[in-house]
Amino acid sequence: MEIICREVRPYPPLDMHQVRFWLRIMKEHALFIRLGLPCDQTELRKESQCFYDLFEKLEQKACHVNCGEAFRAFVEEVMVAVKNLFAFKRHLLCLLIECKIRGGANYPLLIDHISREALYFYKLLQKICDGEMEYPADAIVSENVFWIRIMADHLKFIRGLLDPSEREVFEQTQALSDKWDGLNLHARDFESMLWHMRPNNDFARFEKTVTDAAVELRGFKATAQELIERCSVLSLIPPLLADHVRREAEQFLRILEMIGGELGECQGSPIIRCDDDCMDLPRR
Repeated sequence: MEIICREVRPYPPLDMHQVRFWLRIMKEHALFIRLGLPCDQTELRKESQCFYDLFEKLEQKACHVNCGEAFRAFVEEVMVAVKNLFAFKRHLLCLLIECKIRGGANYPLLIDHISREALYFYKLLQKICDGEMEYPADAIVSENVFWIRIMADHLKFIRGLLDPSEREVFEQTQALSDKWDGLNLHARDFESMLWHMRPNNDFARFEKTVTDAAVELRGFKATAQELIERCSVLSLIPPLLADHVRREAEQFLRILEMIGGELGECQGSPIIRCDDDCMDLPRR
């Protein structure tokens, strides 16, 4: 039932703030892919650069879109670009896991990670046609599953790019990674238990735990970014990547704040009992 399922849509509203945020993320993904490709992969490197140029132009165009019809047309244009970028990322992932690309710095999990983000953005854009989910609580729980996994992935990437001599930072990153892996498992439990039902008090308590953990993680990423920019920690992490993951943590906190305002309304809605219709589970 997570965001990769056909029926699940992202929780946040589709507005220009969300579009601009994700356009920049997609642009940077294209850059990270190109930087991580081996030098002999000239065609893939060219294709990555083309995507970078495309999303940079869309990012600039977004600054001049403000009315309803223009926004809708722009969203449709962006959807085509995101769909193509998603296909490129999945093709690259296939090449990596089949060992058709050797060397470079693109982990298969990294490419899968940014593929999930592209799919999330595409489904967010689809809301201009499809509207909101029938069960808001499902969107809330699935949003948690998506973002918690993203945050857990970030910590694994940071850990893998640290110099081996940075033992203290490595241990701190590992401890945070273990915490977010636990939150990921807990969120997935809620995902199956609360599907087509309302959030309960236990889930509200979980959201408080996740918010506290996200605040801690944002602070960790901000400190890491500062250390990297000052060359005070040894790693293979570019400053832009450190800034990239910090911005995504801040985006998650903004969404958690929106969810906090919604939980009271969801808890006041009637519970949906499981019947024949409810048991027609989404297909992956």
